[in-house]
Amino acid sequence: MNGYLLATDVIAGALETRPDPKLEAWFAWAYERPKYLSVITAGEMERAIRGVGDARRRTQMVAWLSFAFRGLGTELLLPVTPAVAARWGQMMALSARGGARETELLVAATAAEHGLALVTGRERTFAGLGLDLIDPFR
Repeated sequence: MNGYLLATDVIAGALETRPDPKLEAWFAWAYERPKYLSVITAGEMERAIRGVGDARRRTQMVAWLSFAFRGLGTELLLPVTPAVAARWGQMMALSARGGARETELLVAATAAEHGLALVTGRERTFAGLGLDLIDPFR
């Protein structure tokens, strides 16, 4: 394993007004370890934040996300490449009955292609895909 790919649910949890203490503890533990995001997560978070009704909260969340992405740098924000797309297709076939959304599997395929553990509170969604899974909410 070369680091951690943070799934969308983990980023959403970090944006909560009062994040789960277990999630905060995991982030503290993993502070100096390499953490990555998929461009898919960036898009999902952008969509979710734009739907927040409270303008003040939405502005805070946009600022936090913008700061987080600047801090990551382009080398830690992973794209969907042809190799990731191929893995995604394989995972789609494996999880046809698993209930995972296409975007979730694109994030999972990104983790697999880069040899990263997928950090998510939705382990069941990704079971049977051969991924290293870490649940920071436990």
